[in-house]
Amino acid sequence: MSDSKSPHADSLLTEVLLRAFALLAYVYAVSRFGHAWWEDRSRWTLLLLVIIEGFTGLMVLLARRAERRDLSPVVVVATVYAGFFYLLFQTANTTRIIPELAGVTLQILGMLWQLSAKIVLGRSFGLLPAARGLVMRGPYRVVRHPIYLGYLVTHVGFLLTNFCLANLAILVALYAVQVLRIFREEAQLGLSEAYQEYRRRVRWRLLPFVF
Repeated sequence: MSDSKSPHADSLLTEVLLRAFALLAYVYAVSRFGHAWWEDRSRWTLLLLVIIEGFTGLMVLLARRAERRDLSPVVVVATVYAGFFYLLFQTANTTRIIPELAGVTLQILGMLWQLSAKIVLGRSFGLLPAARGLVMRGPYRVVRHPIYLGYLVTHVGFLLTNFCLANLAILVALYAVQVLRIFREEAQLGLSEAYQEYRRRVRWRLLPFVF
């Protein structure tokens, strides 16, 4: 009998560790951003950030096991960054480019859009690029990755009300990572004829008429 771990055991351990880390990271985020909001309760975008990321974390914890997942080192690193980037956001010495209410509005719109996509996706949602089943209804009729579009809208709202070069750099890096994840997710799903047909029906990955 071999003592080496099976690929199934390795992938299960990776997913369990990612989910555990997501939970711990969120506890830290609640403490950090909650404290910043308590000191200045006009900064509702900070509180909304915690709520939105908390919902994402809950979906990760409840996600079903994938049929296939991408566990290459570059993808795991990218996924960790995409899951926990918000812990790097600066809350001090930032500038409001737009009013707080406008930022909150963008966050709520983005949250509602991604919420609708996550409800449609159900337990097929997850951290690692993986094949958890094909969904082609609701927001998935508009773009192939509507959850990422929702994230983008919420992040624009946050950035424009909490602007600094560090926060801008964090989000530029994030969306470079997100594009990588999009391509890797499609590589996992693209093995099926159903997904090939879906790609022909829904042309745009993230932004209609752009990408």
